[in-house]
Amino acid sequence: MKQLAIAIKYMIVITLAILWIAPVVLVLMNSTKSLIDFTNGSMWAWPKSFHFFQNVEEALKVGKLSKYVKNSLTYGVIGSAASILLSAFAAYGLVVLRLKGSFYWFLFIYSGTIFPFQMYLVPLFSGYQKVGIYDTFFGMCLFYTAICIPFCVFLLRNFMTTISREYVEAAQMDGYTTLGILFRIIFPFLVPPISVLFLFQFTFIWNDLVFGLILTRSDDIRPIMSGLAAMQGIYFSTGITTLMAGIVITSIPTLLLFFFLQKNFIKGMQITVKS
Repeated sequence: MKQLAIAIKYMIVITLAILWIAPVVLVLMNSTKSLIDFTNGSMWAWPKSFHFFQNVEEALKVGKLSKYVKNSLTYGVIGSAASILLSAFAAYGLVVLRLKGSFYWFLFIYSGTIFPFQMYLVPLFSGYQKVGIYDTFFGMCLFYTAICIPFCVFLLRNFMTTISREYVEAAQMDGYTTLGILFRIIFPFLVPPISVLFLFQFTFIWNDLVFGLILTRSDDIRPIMSGLAAMQGIYFSTGITTLMAGIVITSIPTLLLFFFLQKNFIKGMQITVKS
């Protein structure tokens, strides 16, 4: 009976693994095919020729994917970095400086995660048009920074509560300023959770489709996912191998980011779970 249960578990795990891996294999295989090979053969057929770089070149130049990648990289870096920095200031004030009503301020900030993002679409679109930041670089960076702050404050606040107050008191006795304590005493402890936050927020911004469609209309401002959606309308019937190559390109930045932050990410996850 025990062996049967183990066999069932393995079957479930293997089935789920196949379901997860199959779409990835499908995209990778078809991104290397020429359009003729894809049209004349099966979707699961092994590529007869290697046209991956030609498909990538067409996606970057003709499909304007290079411009969308640049936009999303900028939004991801600025939005993630700005939201983490502002959230660190907020968490520092709530936990270390113990501002009056800090718990209620925290609840107010964190309430931004309670409501679904779709509720913001209409008022956000209307407000952006009225103040003149619709379809602008500043407007996109401002939105991504603001939307990431509540979760960042939540995580950094919870982590700062685990830092011994003796460090802060010792720094005050040594004559450190308020900002000096934050940047020279607190921030070294925050490197692992900040790595977790940066990866999470960058991935969220990079994968955003809805707000990219709502808040932009021009290619100069459009982020990667809404650009990929525009490519789908153009290439789905006439160049699906180019579209597949575009999908592969969009997967690379987050994989590289996880690879470089892997050590701090794992450590940060362990620390944040404990906190």
